[in-house]
Amino acid sequence: MIRLTIYNDSYRKSLENYPLSEEHLSFTGHPLELLGRAQTNATYTSIIITEDDQVAGFFVLDTGEDKFNYTDLAESILLRGYSIHPAYQGRGIAQKSMKLLHAFVAKHFLNVKRIVLGVNEANKVAQAVYAKSGFIDEARRFNGRSGTQIAMSLSLDIMEIRKAQSGDEQGIVDVCVAAQWNTYRNLYSNDYIERVIEKFYTVERISKEIKDTNRDWNGYFVALLNNEIVGAIGGGVDEDGVAEVYVLYLHPAKRGQGIGTKLLDYLTDVQRTEYEAHEQWVSVTKGNQMGIPFYEAREFTFQYELQAYENEAEDNAVSLKYKRKI
Repeated sequence: MIRLTIYNDSYRKSLENYPLSEEHLSFTGHPLELLGRAQTNATYTSIIITEDDQVAGFFVLDTGEDKFNYTDLAESILLRGYSIHPAYQGRGIAQKSMKLLHAFVAKHFLNVKRIVLGVNEANKVAQAVYAKSGFIDEARRFNGRSGTQIAMSLSLDIMEIRKAQSGDEQGIVDVCVAAQWNTYRNLYSNDYIERVIEKFYTVERISKEIKDTNRDWNGYFVALLNNEIVGAIGGGVDEDGVAEVYVLYLHPAKRGQGIGTKLLDYLTDVQRTEYEAHEQWVSVTKGNQMGIPFYEAREFTFQYELQAYENEAEDNAVSLKYKRKI
């Protein structure tokens, strides 16, 4: 039986007999070191992992300012100093303890919406454990005490990604319209934005695009957060296996929560497995400093410029074409 328990002094002796190799200590702190920090740091909560009531691991949950190295969300908590006792390694305890983490944090930290952590770029084993537990790479890097750290996060909200269905039309319209204004209001004229919305993002058009799907238009796929549509993506694949992402928008209030990554991963999997796509393209508005870093962090590389859809001479609307292998 694997359990997570808030530390008390009855566990102190076990932690004094908790050996970690130099290799492990290059990636994480020793529990006693972290306990020492917790004595002077009120934001630290030390957690014991037990197997059948024996100490099998340790970590800290930290509500302090350090979390902003990993996220911009104030309602988040930082997981740090995670380790498994050497005598308990190789038994799946890390994976099992991670599965308990969501419910544990939700119970003990009522206002927290996301768990974040930093994992060393060289620590491939830990990266795999966190990814299998639902943590996503935030495409955010920073220098830690032992090298480059990869920021990963786990949302405590209930998220679902699925193909759009009848009844989703208004939710998709709301997301796309809000995202159009949020993304382009400082790049294009109001007239241009309104023309694009009127042509592409109406209930009537999206209703048709939900029903009529094929190789060229794979359909809309939506992200639901607590049963509310907060993101949408759509694309197609040509006969040569070249895929395109035609639309990817999130509600502005839901950016930075890994939803865009999940949508892109979902569509990419559909295009690769159902249509044998091997290459993926996307158009990003020139000057769009929300979209460009997102795609570049996911290994899309710039190819060329072209005029954007619905562009007229006075609009000066330019798109940048990016591609990647999939």
